[in-house]
Amino acid sequence: MPKRARLRFLRGADRCGAENRGVPPAKISSETEMEKLFVDTQWLDRHLQDEDMRIVEVHFTRCFSNHEKVAEECREQYRSGHIPGAVYIDCISDLTDTSYKDIFYVATPDQFSKVMGRVGITNQTMIVCYDEAPYPLAAARFWWTLRYYGHTRIRILAGGIRKWVKEGRALSRAIPSVSQTDYNPQPQPTLRATKETVKKCLQDEGTLIIDCLTYRQHHGKSRNSWSTRLGRIPGAVLLPPMELVNGLNHSSPRAERDQAMANDKPYDFFPVEKLRKIFSQIGVKPGKRVITYCGKAEAACSVFLALKMAGIEDAAVYDGSLAEWSRDLSLPMVITAKNDN
Repeated sequence: MPKRARLRFLRGADRCGAENRGVPPAKISSETEMEKLFVDTQWLDRHLQDEDMRIVEVHFTRCFSNHEKVAEECREQYRSGHIPGAVYIDCISDLTDTSYKDIFYVATPDQFSKVMGRVGITNQTMIVCYDEAPYPLAAARFWWTLRYYGHTRIRILAGGIRKWVKEGRALSRAIPSVSQTDYNPQPQPTLRATKETVKKCLQDEGTLIIDCLTYRQHHGKSRNSWSTRLGRIPGAVLLPPMELVNGLNHSSPRAERDQAMANDKPYDFFPVEKLRKIFSQIGVKPGKRVITYCGKAEAACSVFLALKMAGIEDAAVYDGSLAEWSRDLSLPMVITAKNDN
């Protein structure tokens, strides 16, 4: 995680200083796909005082054997300094169905309603979210979850907290005091694919399944941490999110890719036209439905986000991903033969 120690902090305030007071409520008149999905740091800095906006810091604490330790480290990272006014959400305990330990299905409507109410979000709230990653991962999962439950007033902070910190913008240690709210989830089934949906699509030429894992995991050379078997879903094409950002791809040295997750550098998505070209090259085309998956539906949400950036609407996330698929031994998985790679 990026370090936040040597930063300018606000004192005794949940939001920004007096110089930003009096800014009109958040209004976004979107003309481009980017404007429908992102806000930049300058915009957010100007709107920290908006009463109808909620800023959310999102962490994917994962579910390792030391999950509680990791979860507490993430909460401490938030407490040590966050964007002023930001509340904290954990992708595991807050945004996935807690009835399941090893599969990260989207939270139930009742669970999601309670989480949104706890952090003071209503169906009308303007939300800006961010995470610690080099490109949107936990934030993308939160964004997709909100979109799945019918919330469209949601934007991701371009560059996340890495860019915010890099620009020397203020952080706060103050934990916002928010009032309990009511939230009414309105599921949008077309944005989510289930195991049964994917099974039916295996022989469907009208559907493209995208594997958002790494090159080695896709070809069965290594196993994803959330999968119980090697390989990929049959027919899936490979496109990890690092292929969609400036400065990283699967051919980058592994040490460089690992470092990207730990350093403080933000990586921007490619311009929309380049994204469209990349998607076209792997088989995305008009009239073809797209389903993304990975190990636990985090990278899958990042690629889904890029699809939306490119204006591709007929897409869904398989939230069960390999965490679910690999555990059902009746379902096929493919490993690339040595002479094919």
